[in-house]
Amino acid sequence: MKNLTTLILVLFSILSFSQSEKKKEILIDKVQPDDVYTAGETIKVNAVVQGDLVIAGGNLIVNDSIKGDLTAAGGELFLNSYIADDARIAVGRVTIDSEIGDDLVVFGGEVVITENARISGKLVCFSGDVTINGEVIEEMDVRGGDIFINGTIRGDSKIMGEDITIGANAKFYKDVEYWHSDGEIDFKNSLVNAKAQFNEDLGKEKSQLSLTTFGTNSFKLWLYYVLSAFLAILVLHALFRNAFSNAVDDLENSVLKSFGFGLIYLIGIPLMILLTFVIAIGIPLGLFATAVFVFSILFGHYVVALLVVYYLRYRKQKNWSFWSITFLALICAILLRILTMIPYAGILISVIVISITYGALTLNLIHPKKQTAIN
Repeated sequence: MKNLTTLILVLFSILSFSQSEKKKEILIDKVQPDDVYTAGETIKVNAVVQGDLVIAGGNLIVNDSIKGDLTAAGGELFLNSYIADDARIAVGRVTIDSEIGDDLVVFGGEVVITENARISGKLVCFSGDVTINGEVIEEMDVRGGDIFINGTIRGDSKIMGEDITIGANAKFYKDVEYWHSDGEIDFKNSLVNAKAQFNEDLGKEKSQLSLTTFGTNSFKLWLYYVLSAFLAILVLHALFRNAFSNAVDDLENSVLKSFGFGLIYLIGIPLMILLTFVIAIGIPLGLFATAVFVFSILFGHYVVALLVVYYLRYRKQKNWSFWSITFLALICAILLRILTMIPYAGILISVIVISITYGALTLNLIHPKKQTAIN
């Protein structure tokens, strides 16, 4: 529980910058003798941090050693240097290309652990796409959509995914418990004095944050969800608070228009991406647009939650603080998560609220209003 306790404590320090002007880029290029807590659109760490590092932002790059824990939340993280203790990460995309001295807990749209990476403790991963080419010394618990494992796992493993691929270089030195949407899979020659067992019960856990089976596993999943949701909302609020504030000004009179623009976004952007891939010179633009679109969908409910709270703030003429809005948005995200668990209707609810939200934000970009400062 030390990890969770530390995470909860340090989260309250991430937005100390919210009382002052937010920096677009932060460069840490001198040795830091103590803990560091900072947030900005881009953060580059090019010097040793002797204590813990807590960062939040859109683009995070760690190029030098962290002697304590790393806690990171944001859009994209590149981890290129040694972390002496635990790493806790909640981002849209993360690439880990270094050694982590203890446990790694990561939530992300896409997680890539390169062949140079070594996790000396446990690996706990909740993600859309997961690629593991490195080495995990202790237990591994991975839940995701597309999972590709081509590295070395020395502890017991638990894997749950829609699509699990075992690479030619994969090695499992202890037993594997797994669930795959198509049933049992071939682990080839990857099992070294170990066995792999298909477990249907893991598939039942895939309904993740179950309302009817609120046992120990479900409680842990809810806890992970709440913490990762809080991190994501915190970062999105810090980076785009003026956009949310301005988008609600005329939302009441333009709900249908916002919904229409949102549908254009949800349908039109993927078509545009396909078109850019057809044109050779458009491939880089297509890759960038794909990353942005996937990020916006993965974090769609959190964006909706923030817009809802800003709308309530606008309607009720409340002077809610930054922190009040952040925590109310977290509650809203949890309620939205429960609603979207309803079969079929949940998908419809998601499409409607995400369409209205991104439509309102798009309209604000087309017809920008004077920015309003948030206390």
